[in-house]
Amino acid sequence: MTERLTRVQQQAATRARLLDAAEALFGDRGIHQTSLDGIAAAAGLTKGAIYANFGSKKDLIAAILERKLGADEPNPPSPSLAAWAGRLGDSYASAVDRPEIRRFAMAFVELWLYGMRDESAKAPLAQWLQTVRDAHAKEAAELADDLPIPADQLSALLLALDLGVGLQRWLDPAAVPAEVYTTGLTAILGRGRE
Repeated sequence: MTERLTRVQQQAATRARLLDAAEALFGDRGIHQTSLDGIAAAAGLTKGAIYANFGSKKDLIAAILERKLGADEPNPPSPSLAAWAGRLGDSYASAVDRPEIRRFAMAFVELWLYGMRDESAKAPLAQWLQTVRDAHAKEAAELADDLPIPADQLSALLLALDLGVGLQRWLDPAAVPAEVYTTGLTAILGRGRE
């Protein structure tokens, strides 16, 4: 016997289906080429479900970014710069080739371009990037005495390294192995992997 979902659980399931469909279609087709009707159809729902849960395509974009932040687990404090660098490198290497990471990256590139072209769409993307930088900076600040550069600058470089290596790797994995991230991390942190 299956349990009936509560109204809140049903709404959460509907939102998740719509977000999954939107993220996949944005990555595959682009934001401008993806209609709300197409998203609803891919989710097996009506366009009314989108308006009931999000209101607009821009709200969907903000929700995709917010969901990605919520999926990232906070990390425990690292005892040393070397331990932190090792954890970052290991985490990157184990995640970069997962299909859901690649799918989000494809959607993210579309979101980035959309935000660059549409001033009103820039804020959610900028906020998402800032939140990611803040999380890195908070981790780095715990090791402030060992950092080669200020934590806020380091967090921006880590995000750039993450995005840049990933984008190159997905196009040409033979030329850009996942280890390039760790090599770059070591170069930025200096003695980080000692």
